[in-house]
Amino acid sequence: MRRLGEIVKIEGNQAWVKFANPSEACGSCKGCIRLTMQEQEDERVFKLALNIKAEVGDTIMVEYPEKGIVQTMLVLYGLPFLGLFLGYFLTSYFTGSETTSALTALGGLIVCGILARPVARLVDEKIGQPRIVSTACQSQ
Repeated sequence: MRRLGEIVKIEGNQAWVKFANPSEACGSCKGCIRLTMQEQEDERVFKLALNIKAEVGDTIMVEYPEKGIVQTMLVLYGLPFLGLFLGYFLTSYFTGSETTSALTALGGLIVCGILARPVARLVDEKIGQPRIVSTACQSQ
């Protein structure tokens, strides 16, 4: 996945890169709302390794490993889904009770949902960090 950003500050071999509000880039889908039910700030600034020749004010292209995005999403969505079905089918197999199976499925969903975020962060750290790939050409 690639995204355009603007360098707002350079410190040694580190660049502070500003990105516009992600909801503007994706058509205001509100997918960026967190558990607090508040939208993200208008702009985000991240510190990235500066591995190309660029100056403050330059528009740059930042690339995030797609493999990392896919694996992280699989963990975030797949782990709770797995907890739901394992909870239901294992309890149904051993007890035969629909009510107990449904409650266990809900418990499995909640427990695996809570575990999914820290596990996804571990997976994301192993995959790699975003990196600056190039400066972007802009017509004025």
